[in-house]
Amino acid sequence: MFPAFLPSAVGQLTEATSLALAQIIQQQAIATPLQVNPILTTYACQGQAGVPLLLLPGFDSSLLEFRRLLPLLAEQTETWTVDLLGFGFTERPLGLAYSPTQIKTHLHCFWQQMIQRPVTLVGASMGGAAALDFALTYPEAVAQLVLIDSSGFAPSPIASKFIMNRRQSNNTCTYFMHY
Repeated sequence: MFPAFLPSAVGQLTEATSLALAQIIQQQAIATPLQVNPILTTYACQGQAGVPLLLLPGFDSSLLEFRRLLPLLAEQTETWTVDLLGFGFTERPLGLAYSPTQIKTHLHCFWQQMIQRPVTLVGASMGGAAALDFALTYPEAVAQLVLIDSSGFAPSPIASKFIMNRRQSNNTCTYFMHY
């Protein structure tokens, strides 16, 4: 019923949307410069058309955070969600610092190997911090950035840097209203 790589605790899920998403979670070995071996990364993808969405959950969560939203968005456009390095069901290799830089590097490698075109990047909570950091570092990968109840990594407001320096790329901050 559930993929074998998920922990047995997934069998305790009762909500229909959680059960449905858990059944379609996939795992991919993502090569990164962070270590010799690829990192087993969990994700889900639904939908087919349009600019792909990439949903990033908060750090204390997993891609199951989007159990209700993913199927609704997938009716309109290709929609991905991924567990960030060290969180959710993605592998937690020993010896990594799980710093913002490593999380961003892993996410970029996932994007390069799995999606390969600009996305509307959606980050919730600390996933918003990862999304913002990713968008600033890899503007070619991000068509639009959506932050939901976001926090940040830096003591200074890096969102203002992104908003004020739009001329460096075609990225724009936008509210997620048309989906």
